[in-house]
Amino acid sequence: MSRYLWALFFLLISTAVLQAQNIAGVVNDENGIPMPGVTVRIDGTTQGDATDLDGKYEIKNAPVGEQILVFSFIGYTEARETINVPPTGTVTINRDMEVDSETLEEFVVVGYGVQRKREVTGSIEKVGSKELTDIPTPSFEAALQGKAAGVQVTQGSGLAGSASVIRVRGVASISASGDPLYVVDGIPITQDYFLNGNRGGMNNNPLATINPNDIESVEILKDAAATGIYGSRGANGVILITTKSGSGSGWDFNLNTRHGISLPTARPNMLNSSEWLQLNQEAWENDGNVGLAAPLPGNISWDQARQTDTDWVDETIGVGFKQAYNFSTNYGTKKLKLFASLGYDDNGSYLIGNSYERTSLRTNASYKINDQLDIGANISLSQGINNRVDAAWSGGLGAAMSEALPIYPIFHSDTIFNGEGEILHLPGDYWDDGSNPVRQRELTDWRTREFRSINNISFEYRPIKNMFVKAYFGYDYMNVTDDKYQDRLLLNGERNSDRQNLAERWENYTNNWNTNFTTSYIHDLDEKNSFTYMAGFEYQESRTIFKPRISREGVEVDGPFYDNDELLDGGFSEEEDGGLRRDNPNDTKSVYNFISGFARVNYSRSNKYFAQASLRADGSSRFGENNRFGFFPSASAGWIMSEEDFLKGNETISFMKLRAGWGITGNANIPNYRQYGFYTQQNEGYNGEDILFLNVLGNPDLKWETANVIDVAVEMGFLDDRITTTLSFYNKQTTDVLLEITPQPSTGIEGWWDNLGEIVNRGIEFELGAVMMDRESFTWRTDFNIAYNYNEIVDIGSYSEDAISGGTNDTRVVVGEPVGTNFLVPFLGVDPTTGRNVYQDINGNPTNTWDPADRRAVGRVLPVAVGGLTNTFEFGRWSVGLVMVFSIGSDIYDSSSKRQNGVVTNWNMRTEVFDRWRQEGDEAEFARLSQRVENYGLDNAFNNNTTQWLKDGDYLRVRRLSVTYNVPAFNVGTANFKGASITASASNFLTFTNFDGLDPEIARDFENAADMNLSPNITYLTPPQEMSFNLALNLRF
Repeated sequence: MSRYLWALFFLLISTAVLQAQNIAGVVNDENGIPMPGVTVRIDGTTQGDATDLDGKYEIKNAPVGEQILVFSFIGYTEARETINVPPTGTVTINRDMEVDSETLEEFVVVGYGVQRKREVTGSIEKVGSKELTDIPTPSFEAALQGKAAGVQVTQGSGLAGSASVIRVRGVASISASGDPLYVVDGIPITQDYFLNGNRGGMNNNPLATINPNDIESVEILKDAAATGIYGSRGANGVILITTKSGSGSGWDFNLNTRHGISLPTARPNMLNSSEWLQLNQEAWENDGNVGLAAPLPGNISWDQARQTDTDWVDETIGVGFKQAYNFSTNYGTKKLKLFASLGYDDNGSYLIGNSYERTSLRTNASYKINDQLDIGANISLSQGINNRVDAAWSGGLGAAMSEALPIYPIFHSDTIFNGEGEILHLPGDYWDDGSNPVRQRELTDWRTREFRSINNISFEYRPIKNMFVKAYFGYDYMNVTDDKYQDRLLLNGERNSDRQNLAERWENYTNNWNTNFTTSYIHDLDEKNSFTYMAGFEYQESRTIFKPRISREGVEVDGPFYDNDELLDGGFSEEEDGGLRRDNPNDTKSVYNFISGFARVNYSRSNKYFAQASLRADGSSRFGENNRFGFFPSASAGWIMSEEDFLKGNETISFMKLRAGWGITGNANIPNYRQYGFYTQQNEGYNGEDILFLNVLGNPDLKWETANVIDVAVEMGFLDDRITTTLSFYNKQTTDVLLEITPQPSTGIEGWWDNLGEIVNRGIEFELGAVMMDRESFTWRTDFNIAYNYNEIVDIGSYSEDAISGGTNDTRVVVGEPVGTNFLVPFLGVDPTTGRNVYQDINGNPTNTWDPADRRAVGRVLPVAVGGLTNTFEFGRWSVGLVMVFSIGSDIYDSSSKRQNGVVTNWNMRTEVFDRWRQEGDEAEFARLSQRVENYGLDNAFNNNTTQWLKDGDYLRVRRLSVTYNVPAFNVGTANFKGASITASASNFLTFTNFDGLDPEIARDFENAADMNLSPNITYLTPPQEMSFNLALNLRF
């Protein structure tokens, strides 16, 4: 028996000696901070481990003897270390990883996660922090212009704080919004244009409250493979905004300052007083009258008119001043990551009295409680104050280009009495018998205040290896207050008027809650095959309260009225004197919610074959009870061909990837409650009785638009990726297009919503990145992109073109044409014999009479192609950047010019009207001048909707030219600075175009989504874009 025990003992001892031992250690990054997720394996075996949150790893049962340890992590250079594993004990191997500059940008943010760029099978564009802040703009979306193929960005007008318009791969909606979905740090945010629509000739921009300096990156998801995980809200693209987080070891500080000026890109050329009097007199005489034209507009005398020459453009346009200060700090330890920032940005526009000020505060923090649990919180507070002025159709510069005639003075020069001897005006009072933009501005105090707070709390729990459970709780709060004070001399103009000063307030509040939970699991089958599973749930609820307009007359204030606490806090909230008026006794509340479940599976084989499938189920309160829920699948695949033997080692082609995707997404971006009918109560109606009548039809079958999208692309790199290209093809078929139908007034119905239309968008996108020159002292890099889009209305059911209109009644929805085609009467020119306009009727015959029945689809609202070109030059400590953007193939309908260069009215005219017909045989651009609409073949001066006002909209614009000098680390006394840079830049200072209006880049004010979709090319007294010149200083310490 003892013999067997001894034998067993020696067997166990020998087995222990033969067993492999353990390898353990810690892996740190370049700053000495532990790195989680680093793969550590023994070369030539399947044995390995991944580091935990403390950077620790352990490989058990390692083979004895000499082995090679391989450390790998995306964005870092692979490290290999030869070690000797002893027969007993544990060998400790620590490692510091080094950043691989060539792969540093390989991660992109995707829906509910991040992904290695080489594994992405959808169409995603990434714009980094530096690109967003290179161009000085108060709102980040304007900086995206020209940076991403297929993403058309039209800057807001010259008004400070105005909204840009973004369209991803064309327009696929008519009455529903075509805006993409915006997601900040994983939370969908409110993006509606709030409060009074386009009051004052401008839309508010809710995105302007986000400080571009706080953004780490913006990812634009373009195809269904990328947006499918967002289901019913992904049809117009998704823009993911990731704000900065703490990093590094210890404290880092950054200070940016910027000062600059702004000017208009163009100035309107209007007639002066003598020129206007001359042409007005010519029209008077052409109409068969004799003597001096009378009466002149504004009841002004000829003597006064001859002695007055007011340049109203000069009175409304000046030089805007800009200043910005942004301070931020980074802090990082093994457990705590912190980013905090404070910013102030004051953007004065070239319009006198107009500016937009933003003050922002952000704190992003994350903390590792233990090896399994992380928590994080992102908190932002911002306030935007827009000191408003009227513009466009509402006055200001718009009035300077229209009803403010040069014969009008700014001030009264004499005391004016009425017939009873009462004083109406004193010398120095503002002129009020005609349009006076200075009076309008100086007797109005108008401010819009936007307060916004975007916040989220996150938790990440890792119950087992490779499993991640995440929870996000987001809250987006917005309060918009519009305060306006008008002097009584503006409201009536005469000193004996009973009108009093008037203070008004409009206000709304939005509370947007979002909660999402996701669970993901990485399942490595073996060294070659890996699956990642993700499933989640999301709930969003948004509540907006619209306060009724409140006003009070007889208010006397000194200084800016919105700084008067007694007025605002007391006068608007108490009715003690009965002077407070409310347009409606009750608030208006609007609520919508979404509830969603989603799942995604990613597969990878040999790091060169990739596949992805996702499914999302959405329920929305915005649709009819019969179509509350929808299902949105997507699938995609990618193949890195350059990893195959037939391309591996190719000296020319260094990278080649083929990817393809398909998916179905939706658009739910419509106003609330459109599935219900609306009734209106009329008091003392028929027979003196109160009646209730239906004025908006409901639709219980209303559902979301559905986009069926196919995308195919090839990504290539040449000469060790010195040249990179991406060529993409897509086809998007949108069905069940949401239409707001406007019937004939005789029906007694205002309208209703229905799913009837079908739209197709298909296109080609090309991107090129090239290092043109790379020498020790000089580097030149070029980035170019261009996108072609074909757009067509396939079907609008049984409705006619006039059922859906947009803009200033000049665009329509026409089957076989692009969305929002111009619907105009063709203009053939001016008859050299008679000087009258010649139009073309529906049969192709010339006629002198304008008839709406002769309208047809003409021109092109949407551009055929858009793109951008960026060149960056670096030599020594200097760098030069040049960004250019272009738009090709669209026409602009210059709606205001039909009044400025058409029938002679009480509007001023442009100087090009001098090219008018004067005598038989003249080949002129404009007709014989007349004050009578019938001499132009019209029934109304504003019904002159013809192709005469349709202009070439192509342009090439220098978006930015900058020169930067980089200063290395330096000391000032005991203060140590890690570096600094000084940048001088100019934006929008040079434009090449054939457009003879003010500016070919138009983002005019819009009343609703349909106008924005159908009429982006219509300008009506729209202020031109601004050019700016800036000097910026950046300090790092």
